Amino acid sequence: MKRILIISLVCFCFAFLLTICNGQTDETLKVRPPAQAGQFYPGSKQALAQTIERFLKNAKKIDVDGEIVGLWAPHAGYEFSGQVAANGYRLIQGRKYEAVIVIGPSHYIPLEGGSIGDWNAYSTPLGEAAVDTQLVQKIKSLTRLVSCVPSAHRYEHSVEVQIPFIQTLLPGVPVVPMVVGNLSYGACEEIARAIVRAVQGRKVLLVASSDMSHFPQYEDAYDVDLRVLDAVKTFDAKKILQLSSSIMHRGVPGLDCVLCGPSALVTVMLVSRKLQADEVRILPYVNSGDISGERNRVVGYGAAVFYKGEKKTSRGGEKMLDEIVFSDEEKKKLFTVARESIVCALKGEKSPDFSVEESNLLVRRGVFVTLMNQGRLRGCIGHFGADTPLHEIVSQMAVAAATQDYRFSYNPVTLEEMDEIDIKISVLSEMKKVDSIEEIEVGKHGIWIRQGGRGGTYLPEVATEMGWDRIEFIEHCCVEKAGLSRDAWKKGADIYIYSSQVLSEKDL
Repeated sequence: MKRILIISLVCFCFAFLLTICNGQTDETLKVRPPAQAGQFYPGSKQALAQTIERFLKNAKKIDVDGEIVGLWAPHAGYEFSGQVAANGYRLIQGRKYEAVIVIGPSHYIPLEGGSIGDWNAYSTPLGEAAVDTQLVQKIKSLTRLVSCVPSAHRYEHSVEVQIPFIQTLLPGVPVVPMVVGNLSYGACEEIARAIVRAVQGRKVLLVASSDMSHFPQYEDAYDVDLRVLDAVKTFDAKKILQLSSSIMHRGVPGLDCVLCGPSALVTVMLVSRKLQADEVRILPYVNSGDISGERNRVVGYGAAVFYKGEKKTSRGGEKMLDEIVFSDEEKKKLFTVARESIVCALKGEKSPDFSVEESNLLVRRGVFVTLMNQGRLRGCIGHFGADTPLHEIVSQMAVAAATQDYRFSYNPVTLEEMDEIDIKISVLSEMKKVDSIEEIEVGKHGIWIRQGGRGGTYLPEVATEMGWDRIEFIEHCCVEKAGLSRDAWKKGADIYIYSSQVLSEKDL
C-alpha cells in the first residue's frame, strides 16, 4: 500500500512538472466564456457572423482621413445598437493594430477603480480572442486603481458585445478587457496615464463601450443625447462629466443616467488625446424608440471615432488657391451629382456612376455641402482634405449631409422633402496658418482654430450671416466649435484661414 502511494505521488509530481514545462496548468488555461451569447447577440457562430456581416454591409459610408486611435460604440442588444456600433467598426476595417483595449462600465459589481481581465483568451461563438496578457500585467503594474476582480467580468456585457466585432474586423489581434466603476476625472486621468505608458511604442486601438440616456421619453432623449454628442465633438473629456452632472440636476423625467459608461468614454478620450489624436467624428445616432417604436422609455445609442487628422495647411506667406471659374453647365452638373446622390441614398440605392470629363470637376479640393429647406438648416457636413476629385467628394458629402448629420437624427431629410431642399456647395481652398488675426478678412475667410487636441471651424459666410466682426467670429468659433475658452486665441491657439467658393443651387 505504501509502495503504491509512493508510486502515485511520483507520477503526480511528474505530471505536474510536465504541465508546468508545457505551460498547460489550469491556471494558465483561463478562458472567459461567453455570458450573454443568445441574449445580447446571436448564440451560434453562423447567426452571429451573418448578423455582423449584415450590419457592416448596411453601415454608413463614412470616411475618416487619418489614423484612428479611439472608438466609442454602444453595447445594448445587437437588435437595438448593433448597427450604430457597426458604423464605427467599419472604419477600422483594413487598418493595422497590435492590440485592442476595450473599456466598459461595470453594470453588476461596484468598483472603486477598474478591473482588467487577465485570462488567456476571451471566448465568443466566433471562437477565442487572445488576451494580451503582457499588456494586462503592464497596465496593472502602473496604477493601483486597476486590479483584477473576476466577479466584475463574469456576467458583464459591456465588453463582451464588442469582442465579436473586433474578431471580425481585426482577426488575430489580441484584446485587453477592462471594466470600470463611476470614476472621478482624476481617476480617469490616472488610468489613462498608465495605459499610455504601457502601450508606448505600440499601435493600439482604444474602444469605449457606453450607451447614452436611459429611460427618458423619446424627445427628451434626443435633447439630452445631442447635447452630449456636441460635447464629445469638442474632444473635452472633462466637459463630459460636467455636462452629465448638470443634465441630471435638471430633473429630466425618467432619466436614470446620461451615459451608462461615462468613465469608460472619458478614459478613452484622454488616452486618445495623449496618443496624439486631435480630431473627432461623430457618427449617426439613434435611440431605441427609432427601432422599436416604443417612445415612452428609450435608451440612446451614439458612436464616434477619435483620430489623428491629416489636414494639409500652408505656412504664412504662401498664396492660397485661386477660385475655380465654373461654367454654368459645370455648376449644373455638380448640383445634379449632389441631388441624384442624395435621392439614391434616401431610396437605399447605390449612387449612379456619373460620366465626368470636365477638368474643373476633376480637381481635388475640400468641400462642405449644406442643405436648406425654406431657410432652415437640414444638414451640413464637409471634408477639408484636397484628396478626392471634386465631383466625387461632392457626391459623398451631399449624402453625408442628408443622412449622417447627427443633429438631425430625430428629423432626418426625407425623399418627399427633396423638392424643397436647396443645396449649397462650398469649395475650399488650402488652409494657411496666420501669425496675426489682422490677416482674417470677415466674409472672405473661414477659420479653423486648434489648441491642445481640440479644434473647430466656421465657414466664411457664418460671420456675415450672424453679423459678427473679426473678434466675435474668432471668439464664437473658440467656444462653440473648438470647445475652448473665449480668449484661447490670445493664449496660444493656432488659427488657420481658408477661402470658400460658394455655389448655390438657387442661383442657377
